Amino acid sequence: MLLDEKVINTLQKMGLTYYGSKAYAALVAIGPSSPGEVAREAEVPRSKIYEVLKRLEEEGWVSVERGRPLKYKPRRPKDAIDERKAILNSDIEYAASELSSIYDRQMDKESPRVWLIRGMDNISSRMVDMMDRARHDILLLGALYSPGEIGRIRKEMERARKRGVRVRIITRPRIALKEGELDLLGALSGAASDIRLYKTPFIKFVVIDGREILIMFSKVTDDVPDVENAIAMWTPNHEVASLMQSNFNLMWEVASIRPQS
Repeated sequence: MLLDEKVINTLQKMGLTYYGSKAYAALVAIGPSSPGEVAREAEVPRSKIYEVLKRLEEEGWVSVERGRPLKYKPRRPKDAIDERKAILNSDIEYAASELSSIYDRQMDKESPRVWLIRGMDNISSRMVDMMDRARHDILLLGALYSPGEIGRIRKEMERARKRGVRVRIITRPRIALKEGELDLLGALSGAASDIRLYKTPFIKFVVIDGREILIMFSKVTDDVPDVENAIAMWTPNHEVASLMQSNFNLMWEVASIRPQS
């Protein structure tokens, strides 16, 4: 029997052995069958078929109809696969949480380090990486944004919110750039959990979970920041990030939810 190799490979990724994948796929195609029939259709060695079918039964992929000969019946594929997907997703979330905790503890042990980042593409990439690691809070403070970065960080903030991360922003309603006015409120609305407005300086702080912080600077001439030549400093230092987080929370209480003139 010719079996779809892509299906066999996918079943293996869900935990089945190569022979187990072939045996289950064959059972789905031919219906309840004896071990000998499964071995023939799936091209599994007869010396291994009983061991293969026993494991499929133990893992909930097939059931056994007692009699002579024994017949094996495949479980409905959607039910079996949905159950395995739920288990796999739970295992993945557990691994991600455990590894993230280990990573965070390791960062806290390391000596304080600061990286200088130049260029908007590099700065935006670092912000996206930071937001991807967020588990609880993303805080952005300041009025220094480039039109080109808005789409990238907005997409990442939306992804973070779907993971249950709270995203808060304090900024100006709009800023003037060399290319023209940038409507920050309009560009960022919907991506954040909440936005409050304040006459913030032409600077940007990004704080993630009170654990890491990026500070972005730019030269300003006549109230117009030179965003494209901005530089940033990033540090995975818990003490620095948590101090800025506390300052953000103080400003949050006095910032307005309405545009400032």
